[in-house]
Amino acid sequence: MNDIRADEMSADDVAGMYRDLTRITRTLRAKASKAGLTASAAASLWTIINNAPIRVTALAEAESVSAPSMSKIVASLVERGYVERADDPDDARAKLVQPTSQGRAVIADMRLVRSRALADALETLSPAERDTVESGLRLLSTALAPGLEHRTPEKGTTA
Repeated sequence: MNDIRADEMSADDVAGMYRDLTRITRTLRAKASKAGLTASAAASLWTIINNAPIRVTALAEAESVSAPSMSKIVASLVERGYVERADDPDDARAKLVQPTSQGRAVIADMRLVRSRALADALETLSPAERDTVESGLRLLSTALAPGLEHRTPEKGTTA
């Protein structure tokens, strides 16, 4: 961020945007926390649902956490009945993790709660403001992850 030119945008502008994005994310996460999952457990469950079956090591890498930390997260998800372990047919020493129907339902419920909260907030804006927010988010998402296809996720898969 040190290479931001003064004529384009100040570091304070960027910091303010980051603060706003963090506030939005935390607010939506808090509204959906009734499932009792930590943010990392919810994100891991979402990743499992979208990549199942998946090895714990691959899951740890995808979530940018250590394998021991991910093992603890997976153990808590297994204990809650949200995921199950299965033998890896390619490696008898390894286990794969896959979601249960209960895990899929939890993520679907969290998605619904977050979507409702976002819809309620958007309803307070004018149609032009909503269009501005939508286009700004799409542009920012594309700028942050230019190689990823931006599509609507399958129903019930957003954490």
